[in-house]
Amino acid sequence: MKTGKLKIMKTIKKGNEISRVEDSQAENMVRMGGWEYCGKEEWKKTRKSKSVKNQTSDLEVDEISDNLSDKKKRKLRKENKRKKYESK
Repeated sequence: MKTGKLKIMKTIKKGNEISRVEDSQAENMVRMGGWEYCGKEEWKKTRKSKSVKNQTSDLEVDEISDNLSDKKKRKLRKENKRKKYESK
């Protein structure tokens, strides 16, 4: 775990380009580079959202294991979940 000071970030905008930079850098860019401050909400709207993968592991367990007990189904789901997070 990192310790130390947190960096204070500012959101700045120039035309359609929106950027998050450190406070000191933002101050210089606004003063000399034609950038202007804007709200963090604008930056959040322009960020690329992460694609969500279909979670088929639970469905596969249900389809394959119609005759398995609940305990075994839970175990298979748990193993699938563990494998999913190990692969990341």
